[in-house]
Amino acid sequence: MRARFPLATLLLIGVTSVITVLVVHDVPRVESLGFTPARPTLIHLFTSLFVHASLPHLIRNLLFLAFFGWYVERVLSPVRFLMLYLLGGVVAVLTHWLMTLTVQPALYRESLVGASGAISALVGYFALRFYRVRVRLVWSQLSRWGLAVPMWVAVLLWVAWQGLGAILSAGAEHPVEIGYWAHLGGFAFGLGCALLWGAGTQGEREYLLQNAMNCLHEGTPDDALRWLHPLLQRPQSDPLALLRAGEIWQLLGDQDTAIDHLLRGLRAAQGDWNLLGMIADRLSELNALNRLTPAELDTLLQLAERHREPQRAARWLEILLKDPALPRRPELLLRYAHLLDQSGQRKQAQQVRQQILREYPHSLQADLVRLQRSD
Repeated sequence: MRARFPLATLLLIGVTSVITVLVVHDVPRVESLGFTPARPTLIHLFTSLFVHASLPHLIRNLLFLAFFGWYVERVLSPVRFLMLYLLGGVVAVLTHWLMTLTVQPALYRESLVGASGAISALVGYFALRFYRVRVRLVWSQLSRWGLAVPMWVAVLLWVAWQGLGAILSAGAEHPVEIGYWAHLGGFAFGLGCALLWGAGTQGEREYLLQNAMNCLHEGTPDDALRWLHPLLQRPQSDPLALLRAGEIWQLLGDQDTAIDHLLRGLRAAQGDWNLLGMIADRLSELNALNRLTPAELDTLLQLAERHREPQRAARWLEILLKDPALPRRPELLLRYAHLLDQSGQRKQAQQVRQQILREYPHSLQADLVRLQRSD
């Protein structure tokens, strides 16, 4: 599947950069746009997310935003991504405010600025959605993971570092001006959203599918099926897993099992044209589109026309129509001629209409062909 362009991430990077560059050399202005616990206002919950105390502060945060933003936006819609970022930032600032009222009073009159709380919400979502991902570290040659450390380890270390910083700075007269509590609040919000939106299940699905494909490319289809097994056992059918299983069984030479998985996948993929098209292509290769009900076949052909792929639909019908005993054959022949017309294959379409007149001269479809000719 094609990765979504990270439009919202780039928008946030652009807006944050412009605002910070415009005010970064005016310290009073920066502080006035930040959130000060002693003077809380609603507008500063948001403006504080877009200003930074220095250019290094900005660059560091934007690097994290670019990395985590690209990953998270890839699996969320831009609207949901922005909601996660902005609300996560607000929760982060409110967490900081609450802590200054209780365990960190030294920062009560200090202005909080920076996007790190909002970015921490992305980290929280990322932690569950991509917990199987490995991050490569050049200094880990001797580690048990080689050069790749599981992302959950990296995130756990980051959370531990933030927690340690928050504890050590609690009650200090001159704490480091780092929003540890804001980071933890944003992270908790992002993790909560990930749980609410089923990110862990989605991440596990992606991991299983990727490992199945890796095994398939390595020439071990039996191992690929083992990776797919948990997805195939879920109560709600996974159309992509069923497609991959069908492809594997086809490779293994078990066409009946392949067709069974592909048919289940097609019926589970309603609304996803990309998947429907790929599954229909496989069924066509196996000469199994005749297993579809008339309603399913009609829906498939209509979707192909709606998505401007008449040539693809014509190819399916070409294979189907090789069966002289095919139910509704005159009707499908006329549909085939129509699709050929849409594909720009006028001559072939005329030949199909001639075939209808020749083979089914007394059919309704033959009458329609004659009517079209008279017009």
